[in-house]
This record gives sequence, structure tokens and C-alpha cells, in this order.
Amino acid sequence: MEGTLLNGRYRLLELLGSGGMALVYKGVDTVLHRPVAIKILREAYAGDPAFLARFQREARSAARLDHPNVVTVYDVGQDGNLHYIVMEYVEGEDLKSLIRRVGRLSVEQAVDIAYQIAAGVGHAHKMNIIHCDIKPQNVLVTPEGMVKVTDFGIARALSESGLTDPEVVWGSPTYFSPEQAAGERPVPASDVYSIGVVLYEMLAGVPPFRAEKPTALALMHLREEPQPLSLHNPQVPPQLEWIVRKLLAKEPAARYRTAEQLAVVLQEYRTRMTQATGVHATFFPSPPPPSIPGQAAVAPPSWPSAPRSPEPTPSPSVLPVAESPEAVSAGPDWLTWFLGAVALIAVVGLIPLWALVYRAWARSERAAPPVLETPTATVALIPVPNVQGLQWEEARSILEAAGLRFTLEEQKGAAAPEGTVIRQEPPAGQRVPAGSEVRLFIAGQRGTVKVPVLVNVRSDQARAALEQAGLQVTEQVVWSTQPISTVLAQEPPAETEIPVGGVITLTVSGGTAVPIPIGANLGNLVVLEQAEVLQARVRPGEVFAISLRWRPLTTISTRYVVFVHLIGPDGRLIAQEDVEPLRGTRPTNTWVPQMPLWDPHQVALPPDAPPGTYQVRTGMYPVGQPGNRLPVLDPGQASVEAHSILIVRIEVGP
Repeated sequence: MEGTLLNGRYRLLELLGSGGMALVYKGVDTVLHRPVAIKILREAYAGDPAFLARFQREARSAARLDHPNVVTVYDVGQDGNLHYIVMEYVEGEDLKSLIRRVGRLSVEQAVDIAYQIAAGVGHAHKMNIIHCDIKPQNVLVTPEGMVKVTDFGIARALSESGLTDPEVVWGSPTYFSPEQAAGERPVPASDVYSIGVVLYEMLAGVPPFRAEKPTALALMHLREEPQPLSLHNPQVPPQLEWIVRKLLAKEPAARYRTAEQLAVVLQEYRTRMTQATGVHATFFPSPPPPSIPGQAAVAPPSWPSAPRSPEPTPSPSVLPVAESPEAVSAGPDWLTWFLGAVALIAVVGLIPLWALVYRAWARSERAAPPVLETPTATVALIPVPNVQGLQWEEARSILEAAGLRFTLEEQKGAAAPEGTVIRQEPPAGQRVPAGSEVRLFIAGQRGTVKVPVLVNVRSDQARAALEQAGLQVTEQVVWSTQPISTVLAQEPPAETEIPVGGVITLTVSGGTAVPIPIGANLGNLVVLEQAEVLQARVRPGEVFAISLRWRPLTTISTRYVVFVHLIGPDGRLIAQEDVEPLRGTRPTNTWVPQMPLWDPHQVALPPDAPPGTYQVRTGMYPVGQPGNRLPVLDPGQASVEAHSILIVRIEVGP
């Protein structure tokens, strides 16, 4: 559609990307002469009146947002059958691409990006707008480091539309909240959870939960706890990990209620981090600091003292007039004599009272010990810093800087690195007199445990045994002909001695319904992302089915044939299907960059096919040139021979 002029104003220049529901073009506003991004709905959604009404309502609501960390919506319109949104054009890349390019981000960069996301989303929360689909793909980062959140309200319109397109999963299962996974209505704290997932991914390089199927991801968000960030990135400070754990709480009430509150916390953390004082364990003791909007402050305001009245000075207009010496000596000063007599009577009258006071004081002096002369002192109370999770040397520096003393008690066999503070008494935040003693319970030398044999055991039984032994477990679900949930492999292997608290990775069978990840790059033109093979065993004379998922990287000018070859146990080619993708209905020179598509194939085995284990291989070559295969530049997770990608091995037999 490049070159199309929408409503005589917005010209489409080039395709920037595509998603399940819209295509995004770079364009130009021919009236204001500025670059814009134009999102055009796909036909499936443009033809649904109910969805269109919600889509336009939510888009106009998002257009009310005015914040430097939110992509501005300029216009919402329709030109014939094309429904579109005109937005601010942002130079840069989305956050997902940045993470893929550089891996883990530095703590400073991750916190800065998360703060800007929270600031933009927090502004929307104040306008009663919930994003519903916070993910790195919806966060744009400029070369200068400015962050822009996009697609406000659009996911909400999609979630309420009632569409049942199986290709569209609303809420991005990798990033949605437990309540969204349970099908409940999102709240501002749902966006806060998604920001926590994004912050975790920036710091760890991977999301907290990974699974092939959306249902499996939903269950992980609902039931499982993510791995500690320190396992992925030891550079993450404990205070920041505490914040991330709070963001990923299962219950919305346990998180920050809005992104605005989160922005306040992250700004405070950034400020303390840049001070580089070394005393960073006291930033965020539990509970969180009371300066968050919406929470009561615990410190009373510092009221200014009332101004003191100046000492009275006589005014020249009321000074007595000086009298002459003659007037002074003219007679006695009766007023002076009268006042003197009154003063004498008062003094004489006080003598009995003074005597009573003296006798009472003398009795108290004889009865009381001398210590009553010690003046009363005001005791200064200070909050105990949070040093849990730190190495004891760092904890010591923080406590001493706060004016406190400490003692150490070693805990044998604790599931933490040796020397780590696993508990403290008094707890963080409690106010104690200066100079008080804080008991630090630190992890001693970690014990070891021998890894049991787990292969061919059910994954739930293996997990229970490992957790009982004090080990942590991660699972990788893969395609397999073995019964579902069977452990296929383990790392480290059985009989290995590892420290208590170590991590065991289990490779678990997901059956044949699990897609096979590949990620092979063919000639920098297209990526074979994955394959689906539902048949693990085929009989001679039957048809073997396979679906390939391709993702074009650029515009392809050549028509290519996809080959699927079945190689017998003796290495000979037994059966094959060589056709253009999707059985000739979508030749490769019509593919749209970055738009994944499924390519099904069926290969008929001859009736006399020999029994045994067969290799299923695939690749591409130009039409009419089977000997000129498209080179496989990166095999991804597969193995490659002669530019033929090994997908899986199946069994052929009766």
C-alpha cells in the first residue's frame, strides 16, 4: 500500500512492521509536513462493527494522553475499508529488539527505562486508562534513551471485542498478570505486574517465565515464582530485586497500586543509586517508603516557629519630661516610699514559705541517693537498615555508618552463598537507640547434595525430590514421543555433587503437540522459526504431515520451493514433497517482511518403505533449481547438512 493517500492527508511511505491485528507504516502528514506512524487494522477486525466501535472509542481515549513517555495519538480515521490510527513517529527501536541485540541491560539503563515506562503508564492511570498489554514490543527507545510507550487502549478494545481468532492471544501471555491469565478484568496493578516482567527481562536477559504454549505460561503466572534475579545477573542489587519481587506478586493488592506509585519508587532508587554512597541497603526497607502518592506520611510536617516579638522599646512620644532640679527637691517622693513599703511587706511574707521549701528539700536530700542529680537525657532512635541478602562485610559497613553495632551467628547448611545475611534481629525498619546491637545470621559453608537419577521419572515427582533436597528446579518442555511430563534429560547429570540451593535443569516431554523450536536463518531472507509434527510413528503407505512456520526478514524477489525429505535408516531419500509454500497459493515473492505464516506439507510414504528411524529434513531452493539450495547461515537450534535442516526423527514401521 506504499504511496496510498488516506483521506487526502496521510501518505503511506514504507511498511515498518506488522502484528496479529494491524500493519504499521511510516507516513507523512501532508498538511502539517511531519513524519507520522500509521497503524492500519487488518481486514478481519475492520469488518467487525462491534470491535470497530470499541477500537475507535479506546483510541480516542488514548489520544487524550499527553506525556513525554507516551506515543502521542494524532488522529483516528477511516478511508473506505481502511481504518487507521495516526501516531507520533519515533526514531529508534523497540525494547525487545534492544534486549535481543545487547542481551542483559545494565542496572542503571534498566532502571531508567523502567522508570520512564512507569511514568508514562502512571500518567494514563491518572486518566483512568489501563494499557492491558505492556510488553517490550510496545516500548520504543530512541537513540538518546527516551522511552515511549505505545498502543494504549488498543489491547483493551481487543479484549472486550469477543473475537475468537485463534491466532490472536490478547494480553501477550509472556507479560500478562495472573488476574489476566485467570480471565479477570485488568486493573492498574495489572500494568504494574507487566512492567515488573519487562524489568526482570531487561536485568536477566530472559523473561521470568518461558513456555511454548500460552496455557502453560498462564499457569506459571498463576502458580509459580520466578527464579531469583541473582541467578541470572549477580550484579542486580538486593534492593532492586526486592522491588521486582513486589512487582511480580500474585495478588494485585501486594503490588504498587498504580504505575505512578512505581515511578516514585524507581525515581527514589535512581536518586540514591547516583549518589554512590555505598549505603544502599537502606533505600527500600519493608514496608516500602511512605512517600508514595496515596499512602499516609509518617513524619509530621516541620511547622515554622512563631516569630518572636521584639523587646519593647520606649517611644519618644511617651518618654517622661525631665523635671528641673528645683522641682525634684521640692518635697518627699511619696510614690517611691509607698512602693518600697509594699515590696518590704512582700519579702517578709515570703520568709515562711521559703522555710517550708527548705525543710522539704532537706528531707529529700537525706532520703534520696545522689544519682538524682544526674540530668535526664533524650534517647535518639534510628531505623535499623535492611541488610538481609547482603554479604556480611557490606552489612557491617552499613550498620556502622548508621551508628549501630553487630554480632555474627553462622547458620550451617543455609541455601545461600557463604557469608550472606539470611536474617537480622531487630528486623529492618524497627527504630532502636543509637549504638544498639544488631544480630546478623549469616549463611555458613554450604552443604552439598548428590543429584539423584531423574531420567524417566515424572517431572512432578522429580521436582518434589529435588526441592526436598534443597535444590532449585527449572524445566524445559520439548517435543518428544515419550509420555507427557517424563524427564528426558537432566543437568547436572545424576550422581553429581552440587551445593545446597543449586539449580537443576530438567528436560521434560511435552508430547508431540509441542512445537519444535528451530530458528534457522536461510540466506538472510527468511527464518524457519519452528515446526509442528503431530505424528511420531508412521506406517508404510501412510501420509506424514508437518507444518513449518516461516518469518520473512525482508522483501523476497525470487519464488522458492520448500522441500520436505524423509531420509531412511540407510541414508537414502525414501519420500519427498517439493512445492511452493502453502501448496502454491502464496509464493515467496508475495511474502510480507516480519509476518509469520504457517506452511503445511504432506509426504506420502511408499508401501514398501523400510522400517526404522527416519530423518525429516527441509530447506528451500529457487523454482526449477533443486541443486541451488538457499544457504543456511545460522542453524539456530537445529543441525544442518548440505543446507538441509534436520527437523526431527520419526519411526516408520508396522
